[in-house]
Amino acid sequence: MTSVRILWLLIGLSWVIAEIRLIRKTATEDKDVAHGENQSQRWLWLSVVVSVCLAMVFKALAWLPIRIDYMPRQWLALLLFSIGLSLRYWAVLKLGRFFSTHVLIQNKHQLITDGPYRWIRHPAYTGLLIAFAGAGLAMGDVFALLLLTVLPFFAFKARISLEEKKLIKQFGRQYLDYLNKTYKLLPLLY
Repeated sequence: MTSVRILWLLIGLSWVIAEIRLIRKTATEDKDVAHGENQSQRWLWLSVVVSVCLAMVFKALAWLPIRIDYMPRQWLALLLFSIGLSLRYWAVLKLGRFFSTHVLIQNKHQLITDGPYRWIRHPAYTGLLIAFAGAGLAMGDVFALLLLTVLPFFAFKARISLEEKKLIKQFGRQYLDYLNKTYKLLPLLY
């Protein structure tokens, strides 16, 4: 195993462990929840697992290789992955106690509009998409890259729809004003 593959393995395992810790840490007691939904988390993770598995298949098949030399591609991919995860965890830290891996509104919930939320309404998902794009680039196949970005994008889009309905219900005009000043997920695109 080459050093870059070992690095990817370590970073990937660190990310999985961090996400598991995040799920456990952000578990909210029912008494703290004003209203919520927890089924979409399963679909979200299922889309990620399916995307990764299918991407690995297409990586092995290498039907449409990305035409960038191996090492420059790996370093660029690691950079993207790191930037994406940094954005995700900055967003999580900025939300603080209001962050949850479930779609919910907590009692005394506050609308956060600074940090990465100044520009993007759902920067934690944006960060994951950037990280997945980095992982797809590292795999070296266009189909793997598309699977790791397109499937999660649609899963995030559905989840965002649920979140925004709850946020509009909770914050009304304040959230609608915020909605008109920011991008949903991808700056300049969406």
